[in-house]
Amino acid sequence: MGACALAAAAAAPAQTADSVVVRDPVDTAGGFDLTRVQLSRAADGRLRAALTLSAPWRMRDLPADDGPPGSLCLRMWTTTRAPGTFPDFLLCITADARGRHMQGDLMVERDGTFQRITTVALARTSLRTVAARFSQSAIRRPASVRFAGEATAPGCDRPACVDTAPNAPTVATLTLRSR
Repeated sequence: MGACALAAAAAAPAQTADSVVVRDPVDTAGGFDLTRVQLSRAADGRLRAALTLSAPWRMRDLPADDGPPGSLCLRMWTTTRAPGTFPDFLLCITADARGRHMQGDLMVERDGTFQRITTVALARTSLRTVAARFSQSAIRRPASVRFAGEATAPGCDRPACVDTAPNAPTVATLTLRSR
C-alpha cells in the first residue's frame, strides 16, 4: 500500500506559477521511457515543453530500420473535450531518416488527421532531454493547456510501444491566465 502511495505521489504533477512538471517512474521495458514532462511559460511568453527519457538517447535512435520512426510528442488539449479524444494540438519531435537532424512540428487536428501548422525551436538540454519552444498564438492563446507526453519506440506501430506521462488517460494542466 505504501509503495502505491509513493508511486502516485511521484506521478502527481508539480505546479508553480508558470510551470507544471510531471514525473513518471521507469515503467517501460526497453524502448523509450518518459520519466519527466514539463510545460512552462518562459519569460518571453512563449511556451516551453521538455521531455526527458530514462536513458540517454541520440538522434540516430529515432529512425527505424523497418516500420514507423520513433518520436517524442506532447499532446495538448486547449478546448473542453472528453478524455480519450484526439488532442487539439500535437507537438512531435522526430529525426531525418539518417538521424542527423531533429525536427519539431506543431500540428493541429482537422477531420481526424494532423496537419503541420508550424515548426518549433528545439534544443537538447541533456543526453536524456529535448526542449521545444513555441508561441502561445500557435495554439490560439488558451487560458489553460491540458497535456501529456508520449514517447514512441522506433519500428513499432502497436500501442504497447507508446509510453505516456502522466499515464493515460490522465493529463496535467498548465493554467496560462485566469478566465
